[in-house]
Amino acid sequence: MKKLIAILLTLALAVSMVACGSNTASTATTAAAPAGTTADAGEETTADSAKPGEGYKVALIASSSGLGDRSFNDAAWEGFNNAQDQLGVEIKVVEPKDVADYVSSASALAEAGYQLIFATGSDWADTITEVSALYPDVKFVGLNVAATGNNVAIARTADHQIGFLAGALAAMMTQTGTVGYIGGKENASQVRFNTAYVEGAKYVSDATNVLTAWAGAFNDPAKGKEYALELANQGADVIFHTAGQTGNGLFEAIQELDNVYAIGVDSNQDYIVEGKVLTTAEKHLQVIAYDMIERLINGTFTAGVNLYDLSNDGVGLTDMEFTKDLIGAERLAKLDEIKAGIIDGSIKVTDTFEQN
Repeated sequence: MKKLIAILLTLALAVSMVACGSNTASTATTAAAPAGTTADAGEETTADSAKPGEGYKVALIASSSGLGDRSFNDAAWEGFNNAQDQLGVEIKVVEPKDVADYVSSASALAEAGYQLIFATGSDWADTITEVSALYPDVKFVGLNVAATGNNVAIARTADHQIGFLAGALAAMMTQTGTVGYIGGKENASQVRFNTAYVEGAKYVSDATNVLTAWAGAFNDPAKGKEYALELANQGADVIFHTAGQTGNGLFEAIQELDNVYAIGVDSNQDYIVEGKVLTTAEKHLQVIAYDMIERLINGTFTAGVNLYDLSNDGVGLTDMEFTKDLIGAERLAKLDEIKAGIIDGSIKVTDTFEQN
């Protein structure tokens, strides 16, 4: 009898262990289901986080002043880096040493599968027309150049508008009645800036004397400093440059000169000599470059002229972080009034591009 009871107890224990094991397995299986669900959600999240520009390759061909110009090359490259971060495109920059290298640089990029090539140089016009015809499936962007092609977009910045504002501010600020201008090469783009700068100064006061110096290069800071000192010696106490790296010489000069101020160009240069760079006549190239890349990706790239002006914030003066107090509320209000007049057309600014 005792043996029978022992056998029955052993069998009961065995059944109980099997049942418990079965329940444990069932629980583990049930717990695995949410893990599978989580994995599926993770896959969906990964798919959703794929960036729209992945698989696209875009390149910047810098002008002769190259990166580090603290001007439009650096600003355009900033736009490319933003596009890489936010859109997922692959980016590359090429810095040709001479205009003669533009054709080989652009051709090599097209052969390497880059779908968009953006060039900042004002000497790019002939090259972009030539190379774009050889690679009809590649999109080309030129900045303020006269180039044509079914796959060529021209980013036309209203340099005449910001040149006019720079001239107006210079005329408001001068204590000597004389202001200066330093250009790079005397080409169509530079003449456009210079013409508007003179107009803006004369708009404020017809008696303003405007001195102009052409450095003949965009990558010669020593020449920029030489001309800045010369203009200051002739009485110019506000000097505007549009000369790329050559303009860095102006910033060196104003650090040595009392009561002489600069106006920068293309990319915010106010910080270079705080309190002595009144403002910068900005092309918002970081925005423009990003916009062109985004158009490539979403299929809205448009050949021909694409205008970026005061009305769409393609260009403008900086917020004058370091010089607001120096300039004063009355002059700032006057600048706003002039800007509004340019936008609504009541103030006419000569655009020499339209005359060519």
